[in-house]
Amino acid sequence: MIAALASGCELSTVVGTRELDGAEQSTDESTGSTGELPSLDFAVGDCAPPPPISCDASSEDPLQAVGLDCIDGTPAAGGVSGPSAAAAIHVGELGPYPPREGEKMLILSTGVAAQLAMTHEQLAGLGCDEPDFCPSTDFEVGPDQLPPPITFEPVGEDTCIDDPSLVGQGDCSNSLFDQWSACGGGCAVWDYAELRIGLTVPEHTYGLAFDFAFMSVEWPLFAGGGFNDMFVAWLESERWTGNVSFDELGNPITVNAGFTDYIDDELDGFAMQGHGGTRWLTTAFGLAPGESIQLVLAVFDLTDGAQDSVVLLDGFRWTCTGTPPTTQPVP
Repeated sequence: MIAALASGCELSTVVGTRELDGAEQSTDESTGSTGELPSLDFAVGDCAPPPPISCDASSEDPLQAVGLDCIDGTPAAGGVSGPSAAAAIHVGELGPYPPREGEKMLILSTGVAAQLAMTHEQLAGLGCDEPDFCPSTDFEVGPDQLPPPITFEPVGEDTCIDDPSLVGQGDCSNSLFDQWSACGGGCAVWDYAELRIGLTVPEHTYGLAFDFAFMSVEWPLFAGGGFNDMFVAWLESERWTGNVSFDELGNPITVNAGFTDYIDDELDGFAMQGHGGTRWLTTAFGLAPGESIQLVLAVFDLTDGAQDSVVLLDGFRWTCTGTPPTTQPVP
């Protein structure tokens, strides 16, 4: 089971949890990896990743909703943790967001995830009648700090791309610290929800990719602010420990990231109408065949529990990437 994610307040496991062992550094006999880190680039030789398999048509499992743990597909351990309403599986399109694989996608929210598909009129019927601030939910549960292995601590002036020996000493991307320190001594985390996944990289496979979209009620009123709700994708692997989803300037995924392309009427018809979000984005990163990895995909409020933010997750697949993390809009 996933460890409790709280400081004084235990979060509930929402759905679909499988046993998940902590990701550890491993020696891969097929590639000769011994834990030494001369380079972040894995030499891509005979690359033949397993094809993706979809099985979400009749499933409410969050891992299967994103393209994992299907029969004859990619075995995965883990599940969703957070307040009991913070996750939902959505069938079909949601505004400009069609599923990236299969028929479903996973919603993680700092509020009630199922409210994302509602119109402003429906939200008003639930008592949320101020469109500039709706949906807005404060679950009033912990943790008030990020759970391990996530940390805002940078690895130094360089990233792990510049100096691979820094792996394991903090956030390899150095993308989280400025956002955290903007609160003056550190922000408080509110309404935290996560999908935590354990995977073993198949033979002849050198990377992993997944698709996500982030949107927030904080746009436009709080865009440009020093601290905003965030989406973090934290990887624990042989050659990267840290956030893997950030824009080309190294900004974390918030309403201030360079990917906030959908605004105002482009999100009409559901709860984010009048607010802002990204397009579907793809994060991809290199891995070593045979290694065990852990990926923690988290969304959370900073400084208070108001103004919900949401991430959509879908389309996990093995690749021949072989390089450090990148995030790009889906073509």
